[in-house]
Amino acid sequence: MQVQKRRSAFPKKATPLDPEPPQPQEPELKLPALDDTVPAAEEYSVEFYEQDGNRRTKLKGDETFAQSLSGEDATPMKHAMYDIRRSLGTDRERAALDQVMSQLGTTWENLRTSEDVKKAEEALDRYGDRLDKQIEEVLGHMDEEFQEAVTGHLSMLVPSLRGRVPTKPRTPIPEVPETSYTMNQRKKVSRLNATMRRIAKELNFSNAKVDAKQVSAVFRAYHAARKSLEQSWDSVPLPVWDFLWKVFSADEKENPSRLSHVALLARDMGEAKVALSPSQQLLTIEAVFVDGWNAKALENWKRCIPSLGGASSESFQQFWELGVRMYCRSGDMDEAQRALSKLLDRDSDPRILMPIIRARSERAAPGDFEAAWIAYRQMRELLGQNMKLSDYDDIISCFLTTNQTENALYAFVDMMSDGQIDLKKQKYMPSVVANKFFVGKWLKRLIGAGDLDGAHSVVNYMLDRGVQAAPVQLNGLIGAWQRSGGAENTEKADKMAWSMIQARIDFVRARKDGTFSFRPTKGPASMPSATLETFSVLAENYRIRGLHAGMEKLWDAFQDAEISPDAFMMNQLLESCIRAGQVEEAQGLYQALVLERGLQPDPYTFSALWKTLDINQTIPNHEEVNVEGIRAARDLFAEMARWLPVFPPEGMDGQLARKILHTFRRLKDNTGFLVALTSMRKLFNFLPPETLTLELLMGTMRLIWDSPLQKRKIMAAKRDMDRELTEWAGGDETKLAGEGRGMALYEYVHRKHWPKEGSQEEMGKAFVEAAREMGVYDGLMSTRD
Repeated sequence: MQVQKRRSAFPKKATPLDPEPPQPQEPELKLPALDDTVPAAEEYSVEFYEQDGNRRTKLKGDETFAQSLSGEDATPMKHAMYDIRRSLGTDRERAALDQVMSQLGTTWENLRTSEDVKKAEEALDRYGDRLDKQIEEVLGHMDEEFQEAVTGHLSMLVPSLRGRVPTKPRTPIPEVPETSYTMNQRKKVSRLNATMRRIAKELNFSNAKVDAKQVSAVFRAYHAARKSLEQSWDSVPLPVWDFLWKVFSADEKENPSRLSHVALLARDMGEAKVALSPSQQLLTIEAVFVDGWNAKALENWKRCIPSLGGASSESFQQFWELGVRMYCRSGDMDEAQRALSKLLDRDSDPRILMPIIRARSERAAPGDFEAAWIAYRQMRELLGQNMKLSDYDDIISCFLTTNQTENALYAFVDMMSDGQIDLKKQKYMPSVVANKFFVGKWLKRLIGAGDLDGAHSVVNYMLDRGVQAAPVQLNGLIGAWQRSGGAENTEKADKMAWSMIQARIDFVRARKDGTFSFRPTKGPASMPSATLETFSVLAENYRIRGLHAGMEKLWDAFQDAEISPDAFMMNQLLESCIRAGQVEEAQGLYQALVLERGLQPDPYTFSALWKTLDINQTIPNHEEVNVEGIRAARDLFAEMARWLPVFPPEGMDGQLARKILHTFRRLKDNTGFLVALTSMRKLFNFLPPETLTLELLMGTMRLIWDSPLQKRKIMAAKRDMDRELTEWAGGDETKLAGEGRGMALYEYVHRKHWPKEGSQEEMGKAFVEAAREMGVYDGLMSTRD
């Protein structure tokens, strides 16, 4: 190698000896001594050459120089890799190859030197070994015939697998020998063997957990064969017991009868003199306890203390936790406390105190509530910052369920203040707690968690201490009770709602009499007054339950409460009257509230009003022209047009439009029908959908598909409609897509209902008259196409 100057030659010094000539095959780098360097202002570059005899080749840079020194170039391997990648047929295959390279810890561009090549080769070998092991593991779960077929095919593709067998030992198929049983017994044992063989293959092949269907199948087969097996327990192999235990001890999510199954199996294994592992012994003790044999389970637990409860035992924690739970369930709190001490001395999870808290709370003996509170405080102190909201929820729910509302309040304050406020040490309830906002937070949390009885207890407890909850929170509790569907909860909802209504009426009367005072009084607080939402929630519930008498009583109370109604409340009353057959009362209610009191209706109001028309209450007489019915329908449409601003700009509700158009169709008022249809498009932003178009065309509100004849009629009408729509579009299908189809259907319905008799002048006068009667003449004239 040489250093060549870029601008000027290095100054040459006299040296006693000339430099030795370069040796063949050895690259040489000639650098000047430090004393020979030129000032730093001049720029120089280093160029590399490789000399082979008299031939000298310039190298590209440092990396090529390093390859030259190592004697090996990675370029051929890199090019080979690129050739392999280009030979792949799809992007998916190329992406898979790139992913393999990334798992090797390198990329194509990183292959430069012999060291890179060596690392890549070693990584490829490791990757291949991993694949071989995975293949062997999968083969280990297959039947022999599948193993042979797959291995034979893979050995052609992957020579490294040739002659190799799965290294993972296969799980033996459980099977009971059938030779020692009678013919009838053998049938049941054979059925058990077949079931175990099938389930074992499913579990080995998929390596999945046991599911409910498999548990049920095995238990049915075992239960049927059990009488036969007990004739010779010694003939049942150990793999069969292991398999049955694996299935019957599956998680309770898949096996609701887990403990009863385990208890039965454990008794049989005891009869067969089969030794149980520590975990099996613990589960057996628990199963026996849950199965109702409390004394026997506790006796077995005590007998296992030296082996399972020893300090060096792997099952130490599970053993003593089981003891705490069993003694708590048995009511022996002294023994439960001793077992608890064993755990706490070993710094176990303090949440093991929860069974103590529940047991003390449920016993309700003198001193138990205080002991439950002390246990809670101990758990809180031990957990510290690890105390979660779910832990508080469990504690509070436990206290509320056992009528410890005061302790529940203290725990909730603990949670909200992070332990900074201890109400136990305060004589009076502080203002940060004694307010409706704090109560509201608590009620919202309890209602959200579904603890409605707990929320009710909180309401009564705070009222006794002079603190009212906000009406909106009580309305939420009333609604939650109603949604639960139970008769008891519905009764509670009615009772609370009427208590609030009575409080509102008492307030109105006191205000009129001048006896109402805003000064707070000592002692219990009264129920908060009902609001419009209270009446609305109760009204909707009465309407759904069909309690029209209750609705009438509610309306009388609503008037006494002197609360301005809204459209929702009015709509519930209208629907209740209509359902009770009191159509005139419904119409009178609308007149009183809207026309006299100035209440603004909404679209749902008119959905109810269209049901009040006689034509929609009875079967029409098709032979007579219903003049009164036509007049009533047009008047109602005019009233609806008067309240056009209350309808949403995106369009009228489809069910309301359907009711209106069918009303005019049933009245045979084609003129009114066309005016209503045109008004819906221009004023109410509604276009008829395809289903409504077919209903109007066939003259029915129900498209019945039950009989072949009805199906043929509907399909024929659909074909005729599609043909005419295509003709209307001039064969251009794009005109029948999106909004264009809605417009095409509108034109189609319009043509089908256009009068076939009468002159243009007569029809024009009829349409103008109908438009004026229906209150849309000015609106239609202002939007003329």
